[in-house]
Amino acid sequence: MEHSCLLDILEEDNRCYGGVVRLENGDLEKIRADVTVLASGGVGGLYKNSTNFKHLTGDALAISLKHDIELKDMSYVQIHPTTLYQENPKERSFLISESVRGEGALLYDKNMNRFVDELQPRDVVAQAILKQMKKDGTDHVWEDLRTIPKKELEEHFPNILAHCREAGYDPFTECIPVVPAQHYFMG
Repeated sequence: MEHSCLLDILEEDNRCYGGVVRLENGDLEKIRADVTVLASGGVGGLYKNSTNFKHLTGDALAISLKHDIELKDMSYVQIHPTTLYQENPKERSFLISESVRGEGALLYDKNMNRFVDELQPRDVVAQAILKQMKKDGTDHVWEDLRTIPKKELEEHFPNILAHCREAGYDPFTECIPVVPAQHYFMG
């Protein structure tokens, strides 16, 4: 079967009996089913910055609302405070683990001044970063991994180092730009 995109569910008398999909070639098709499971993925595509794929836009949630299907805990969205900033909004944000802050990485504003205790809970740090970005009129803040010994960075965070280098940053010699991003959706 071709890849398809769910556009709506088929429903009558409060009973779902399938779905309407758009096939890869653009054709619409009704698919009937005795049992329908609406497993829809996340909402990351609704956010400017997200570690999720941009095609996850909560479409099934909108379909659910249209058909009065009860949704629960929709506010349960985790914002991770530090993801590598990228100018291209179509790209996924790369997560810079909280462990680097636990190992001593520091956060700086546009003037290279610390503005938050990096060891606070992620929601507090994310809010502080967003507040600082607004105050400074910037799209990111800076995270300094140079405070972590080189050997420790290489052994504990090889993927982060590799991704930063791929993006054109050398965490051994310069700060990296970071921004809060939507990470998990638990609703």
